[in-house]
Amino acid sequence: MAIASVGIFLLAEVAFRSYYFGLESIYKPSDYSPRAITISKFIEADPNPLIGYKLSANQKGLFKGAPLSVNSQGFRGSEPAGNQLPPPYQISLLGASIDMGAGVSNESTYANALERQLNAALPFSIKIQNHAVGGYKAIQIEQSFWANVDKLEPNMILLPVHPMFFNKTYQPHQVDRGNSFCFEIRCHFQDFFILKLLTSYARELTLNLRKTQLFGTKNHWNSLAKKNSPFEKLNSSKEGDIFKRFIKNLRRAGYTVVVLRLPTLKTYSALEEAKMNNAWNKWLNEVKPPFTIDTSGDLKPKISSSDSIYPGDMHPNQTVHSLYANAILEPLSTILGKAVYNKKN
Repeated sequence: MAIASVGIFLLAEVAFRSYYFGLESIYKPSDYSPRAITISKFIEADPNPLIGYKLSANQKGLFKGAPLSVNSQGFRGSEPAGNQLPPPYQISLLGASIDMGAGVSNESTYANALERQLNAALPFSIKIQNHAVGGYKAIQIEQSFWANVDKLEPNMILLPVHPMFFNKTYQPHQVDRGNSFCFEIRCHFQDFFILKLLTSYARELTLNLRKTQLFGTKNHWNSLAKKNSPFEKLNSSKEGDIFKRFIKNLRRAGYTVVVLRLPTLKTYSALEEAKMNNAWNKWLNEVKPPFTIDTSGDLKPKISSSDSIYPGDMHPNQTVHSLYANAILEPLSTILGKAVYNKKN
């Protein structure tokens, strides 16, 4: 029975890999993995514990089945413009895995698609530098900007925020490269797409059971779900408060800041949507960012969980990235026109 179960599991894994990634994923299994970026070759430890880790410069390979390259300055994409004349208008995109483009190729990220569309629409050159890093929380985005991006002197900052996290507090993930190879079986289980899929189904089932309260009260489920962070408590601020402080300091430093709100693939109830919108409106009233692009109302009806990079992973595919770029294009073009005009005058 056990042998048969293992055989079925392995056959399912082979079928999954063949269907979504082709035969190469079968005879080169180590190149294809659903692992998080924090346990991949694409990152290295950062000396600042509030950052924890960063993308490792000059890395190329596959991440979640799609090509990913990190340039010599340690961010995703091609090398900076250099001595191009006239110099392009530089935009820095911050954020986490969705903005970095987890599971889609360099050319298919919404940052790249948006850059191409802006250059076709505007009479001046635009360069979008993708400084987003998978897994980053607000404290890491803030600290990483001042440490790694500020010195590049971008003309504009695109800052994606997600109101469902505004009232949450996170600790920055720390990486330990002391033992680069793990001999434990549990480590290698992380390379199986089928196990990742089954885990995601189990998590979704648990969430649905929790909502019904048929198998326990809200307090009961909260006690089961509560867990302590494995990392030292370095941050005590909520996501929304950190972004509020960050935007204030960016404006003091003279940066043009554009706040983005992009919908994710996750489905929320009407009550949850209402709570997020209330949190969003309250935050906007407190922060008063100079420019805001909210695409959630237009895009949410057009995307669903079926638009993920593959079953078991909720990162959006290249079709959704294209929708992101299309939705941002017109309002950002207007903002850029004003910003460039003000700069000249």
